[in-house]
Parts: sequence; structure tokens; C-alpha cells
Amino acid sequence: MTTSAPEPVAHGVGRVRVPMPPGTGLPFSNAYLIDDGDGRVHVVDPGSPTAEARAVLEAAIGDTEVGSIVITHLHADHAGGAAALRARTGAPVLLHERERDALGRIAIGVVPPDLEAWGVPEDRRPELLAAAVVPTAPAATLADQVVEGALGDAQLLDIPGRRVRVIGTPGHTDGHLCLHDEEADLLFTGDHILPTVNSGLGLGGPTDTNPIADYLASLDRAAELDTGTLRALPGHEDPFTGVRERCAALAAHHLRRTEEVAASSGATVWEVASTLTWTGGWDALAGFTLLSALRQTAQHRELVSRRRGL
Repeated sequence: MTTSAPEPVAHGVGRVRVPMPPGTGLPFSNAYLIDDGDGRVHVVDPGSPTAEARAVLEAAIGDTEVGSIVITHLHADHAGGAAALRARTGAPVLLHERERDALGRIAIGVVPPDLEAWGVPEDRRPELLAAAVVPTAPAATLADQVVEGALGDAQLLDIPGRRVRVIGTPGHTDGHLCLHDEEADLLFTGDHILPTVNSGLGLGGPTDTNPIADYLASLDRAAELDTGTLRALPGHEDPFTGVRERCAALAAHHLRRTEEVAASSGATVWEVASTLTWTGGWDALAGFTLLSALRQTAQHRELVSRRRGL
């Protein structure tokens, strides 16, 4: 097999820039190959389920034995390539136990948001209903693959020669996880912490908790791991340092949004969202990005109501 060496980003860790389908907003996701003491690699987030993505990842792995496939969360640009990689290598697919529970709920069927109650104009509803199933599309495939059990908080992965611990970080999805390589001072952050992008929240199916509240608590967990030299290996963009500072900036962003929602006089989610400050502007939002904005507005409204005792 033709190989294409992954980019070294830390001792024993290589990055593969896995191409994403056109129109997804980002050019690539990051798959990470972690070497173990037995000569195998462990793949973190194999990427999108396209032939191009599969070819790039397989070329980077070559003939090296794959020990495990770890998924930070269930979205297609991170988990979509797991089926093909498992079929080729026989390696177990692993994810957080909360994400496995989410898969079960999604398999039953995700109830679309009540767009009428949100005050969404009728002519915008079809695009939002179509977008509602996009984040959880890989769920049916993953449900049949996860046969090796799931990962719990603080669990050490079976990677000989390394101490890689599971850190549950719900928010982006209900069962999102980060991986902390304690001795190498590395944090694989998935979509929990990206260097410049603010990840959407509550994009993993129905939850019993408020994703924004979960996310703020998860930011605290990640910030506590930063010794000052912690290096973040994100699911998109490039590796970076300054995890504690980035967590503080992300928390401030969401708290500002909560204050914006609290100050809005809008009666519906649509009316409130239309008055908020969005990076690309309200009028530029459409489809999935618009649905994400509305969901987050609804979540912020819930936090405001809870704070006011309503």
C-alpha cells in the first residue's frame, strides 16, 4: 500500500488532514495517529465517510496495525470514517458512554424542533427541518459498530506506553469527550475547544440537561488540565497552546450571549435570535447554521428563565 506519512505534531503522534466534503465550511478535519509501545497506532477521529477521506487516512496508516479507533463525538466529519476503517482493520470503535446512550435515543428517532413555537416564518421551515437530521446522520451506522463497550470518565485507554485518559466534555454533543495524554502534556479536544471557531452546542440529539450549562462546566474541566504548557490537538484548524485562556474566551462568549438574550425584548426564539450579534451576520445564516443559532438562542433563553426563577 502506498503510504503518506502523517505530520508529526508531538512525540509519537501524527496528524492527518482528512478532507471534508465541499460546502461544509471547513476544509479538513484532523485525524490523529497515536503510536503505542507495541508498534500499533490508535486513531482518534477517522474523519468523513467519503472515498477521498478514506484514501487519505488509509495512505497515512499504511500497513501499520490499528489498535483502536476512538471517536470524540458522533458527527460525520469525525465519526463517519469509522465503519470503513473498522471493516479494513478489525479495530474496535470506542466512544464515551454518554454518546452511546445518545446513539440509542437517536436510533429511536429525533423529534424535530417545534419551529412554530419558535416563531419561525413558514417559508424558512423546510430548510430547517432538512438540516435537523444532519449532525446525527452517522448514528445508525455507529450503533451497530460499538460492540466493544463504551468509555467512562477518567478511564485510561489501552495504549501501551502512554497514559491517555478520557475526559467527558458534554456540550457540543451530550457525550463529547477529550483525551488527555498526561505524560506528554497533550489534550485531544475534538470540537470542544477549537483555536478560533466557536463550536455549536447541543448538536447531538435530545438531552436532559442544558447544553450551554454543560459546556461551561466542561470548559472548566479542560482549563484545569492546563499546566501552562498543555498543547491542544483540536478536531479542526491547527494545534495550539493557551488552553486556559481559550476556555476563558469561549466561556465569556457564551455568557455575553446569555446577557444579550436577557436584554432582548423579543417574544419568540426567532425574534430574539434576529436581534443578537452573529459572526457572519443574521441575514447570512441559513440551513444548519441558522438552526444551530436558533437552538442556542433557545438554550440561552432557558438559562435566563432558570436564573430568574421562572
